[in-house]
Amino acid sequence: MGTENWTLRHVGLSVKNMDEAIKFYTSLGGTTDNNPGRILDSEKIGGLKTYGKDDAPPWKIKIKMLNLGPLTLELTEPVEGDNFNKTYMDEHGEGANHIAYMVDNLDEEVAELEARGVPAMYHASGIYAYMDARKVGGVVIELMQKRDIPPRPPA
Repeated sequence: MGTENWTLRHVGLSVKNMDEAIKFYTSLGGTTDNNPGRILDSEKIGGLKTYGKDDAPPWKIKIKMLNLGPLTLELTEPVEGDNFNKTYMDEHGEGANHIAYMVDNLDEEVAELEARGVPAMYHASGIYAYMDARKVGGVVIELMQKRDIPPRPPA
């Protein structure tokens, strides 16, 4: 347990328009696949809890991974409903909103952070959790259960 076992996965970036963001970052040398971004629908995430409750209003965001040098960016565009990505955009506009790490035991890491006063904004046991670390620095920490993930898109 502890951050020494966390592996950087990506930095989340809120964007207003996914297509324009992809065009911009690929013009800088970024790479991505040719598939459209996928829609993440909160109603399709089994066991998702929002601040410990399972009755939060539904939301959807569009997600697309893009590599910029050695860093992977997760571009997120709010689609519908209230969620962290929409709140971030309303308060700050476009920008980096979370840092994601792969961890060996997600639920233990979540429990440890909660014990240290960092609540889970979103937590789908065994899958991922957004930890509300905005108190200092304004950035959320996403923890993802370590698993086989397809390789990065070709350069």
